[in-house]
Amino acid sequence: MMHLTKKIILAFFLLTAISSFSTASFAAGKIENATMDEIKGFIDTTIERSEKVLAAIESGADNETVLSLLNNVKQMAKEIHATKKAAVYKSKAGSQMKKARIAAKKGDLDTAKSHVVKGLEFYRKLKEVFPGN
Repeated sequence: MMHLTKKIILAFFLLTAISSFSTASFAAGKIENATMDEIKGFIDTTIERSEKVLAAIESGADNETVLSLLNNVKQMAKEIHATKKAAVYKSKAGSQMKKARIAAKKGDLDTAKSHVVKGLEFYRKLKEVFPGN
């Protein structure tokens, strides 16, 4: 009987501890949704950063610099919350940038450049189809 009582008390304390955590505390980071104007700004900044990657590759920058710039593009692209139609272009652009990062890690900047060009095209199409443009 004592063994069963211990299990019940332990289960009660565990249930109390788990239920005391607020679900809001797990949603750290994003507090409010971005406005349409902010998202348009994120798209513009992502395009600008992609153009910087392209310029760096064309100017003969080393792999580390290119990778750093590609990571900047990736971080900014995370801020873009697109509609279903626009999300297709965001996804395709992100896929091209990922391929560019992989190529840059291998030291193949020519392949990386071609993927950046394709990704940049998709980001520009995203800007065109984004609501309000």
